[in-house]
Formats: sequence, C-alpha cells, structure tokens
Amino acid sequence: MRKIDFIRFKIVDKKIAKRTAIQETVIVPVRAFNYVTVVGGRQKEMTVLAFDKFTIPDDKCLVVEMFEKNGGRHQYYSVDNDDLVRARTIDNLKMKQP
Repeated sequence: MRKIDFIRFKIVDKKIAKRTAIQETVIVPVRAFNYVTVVGGRQKEMTVLAFDKFTIPDDKCLVVEMFEKNGGRHQYYSVDNDDLVRARTIDNLKMKQP
C-alpha cells in the first residue's frame, strides 16, 4: 500500500539555458473529487481536480509532480498548451463510485 505525500502543479520553462533565472508558477486546484491519498498494490485510483482557467505560453509547460510518503518514488509528467487546448469542458460530472 502506497501513500501519496503531495501533488504539485506548476508552470515551468521548457528549456533552461545556462545562467538564467528559473521561473516557476505554482497552480493550486480549486476543487477535488475523490481525492485519493492511499493506493493499494496493483490497484488503480482516479481523482478529478478542477483549476481556475489558465493558459500556458508556448515556451512553458505544466508540470505535475507526485511524491510518495516515506518513499523514494517521485513521478512527474509535463503537459503542453496543445494538450489543454484539446481538453473538453465538463458540465456534468458522472463517475462510478467504487
């Protein structure tokens, strides 16, 4: 059983040149549905997070980081602005409860 310590969302530069200041903008979710803090072995969980509307410049990307509590695993992935443009608006959220 793995416990999630925290999840961080931030907008960062895609390319970091030498001797330049790194600018990061932290994005905080405004709502969460089925926010999971523990994931059992060989199981899947789904959490839906809602954010205020934001845009990502072409030279930046949204980075999602997830840290494991008392563990060494640290996962992260990046989302480009193209991915957000293709996203659909959810008017009515219908999810099956486990």
